[in-house]
Amino acid sequence: MQSHPTSSIQGPTASCGLATASLVCGICGLFLGPFTGIPAIITGHMALERIKKSEGGLRGGGMARAGLILGYIFTALLPILAAAGFAAGNAAITKAQRVTTLVTAVGIESAVSNYMTEYGTMPSEGSSDKTLMTSTDPELLEVLLGLEDKLNTRSIKFLSVKEGREQKNGLVFSADGGEIIGLYDPWGGGYKVRLDLDSDEKVDVGSETLDNRRVAVWSDGPDRRTGTKDDVKTW
Repeated sequence: MQSHPTSSIQGPTASCGLATASLVCGICGLFLGPFTGIPAIITGHMALERIKKSEGGLRGGGMARAGLILGYIFTALLPILAAAGFAAGNAAITKAQRVTTLVTAVGIESAVSNYMTEYGTMPSEGSSDKTLMTSTDPELLEVLLGLEDKLNTRSIKFLSVKEGREQKNGLVFSADGGEIIGLYDPWGGGYKVRLDLDSDEKVDVGSETLDNRRVAVWSDGPDRRTGTKDDVKTW
């Protein structure tokens, strides 16, 4: 029987149902626009307020923020697309890709946070902060997907992502399906995951320091260059 590492960090004990509702409504906004976009906005704000008042008793802030973003995007986006017609098609595709990317990035961040709550440590070994790439560091994905039993000793599935093709837009496996190749954004790049392994509750992303965070996730966007305006970030 392996002993599990413990930590003095006490994570939230339950998920906020309103945060989940906000994210689901926000995603449905891709097809239903304001009909679910507006509920995503309302429940997102309510969830963030409840999480704040719980003083650490509830988790789900990442889902609530993603639901809010999706709600605002699709409440405004779909009517515009209906009026603009075919000329706005390419822009809509790009926006949809960015939304998909943001949802995946938030999902990775939430998976890391939930892993920390469960095990009291990070899903990667080391004592110095580091950035992992989901396109070249499949070990992190294996831990979060419950496919690795050294760090994830109870094989808990913290991350759910769709399967991609041709190293784009999802999780890609080897030809025989027995090995994870990587997780990719819609433009063929990997997601970058910055982990606070020295436990100082801050992470550095380029020249930017993010305080009160243990993890940050981003995609370099269509241009696949970090630090440009098309990056898709969870902060």
